[in-house]
Amino acid sequence: MARQWPKKPLPESAKEPDGLYVWLKRYLEWLRVHHYSERTVVNRDKAMGLFLEWIEARGVLRPMEVTKPILERYQRHLYYVRKADGRPLSIRGQEWRLVPVRGTPRASSSCHAGTGACRGTCSA
Repeated sequence: MARQWPKKPLPESAKEPDGLYVWLKRYLEWLRVHHYSERTVVNRDKAMGLFLEWIEARGVLRPMEVTKPILERYQRHLYYVRKADGRPLSIRGQEWRLVPVRGTPRASSSCHAGTGACRGTCSA
């Protein structure tokens, strides 16, 4: 039987109507609607959850506050993360955590989030 992990409390951005958590859920829904495999959706949810924990600890709650320097800081953070045995994350482990984060702002800030709130980047 699969191990049951305790549920984490919702992040701070879940309280914001336009918070990162809300946009993450929209992005995951967009992936499902566009027939991404459920395994891909689960992996992106896990990777984005790690990013949400890291970024909310720095006081960023909205997608519009995420900038390129913040993403570069996260990438640098991943470089210095150590596993339980003291070894650094592999390049693949860093990539697994970073790729969904880099792709999300493009998908969630345009029409593709399924909100109808296009920002002039595409025709609705």
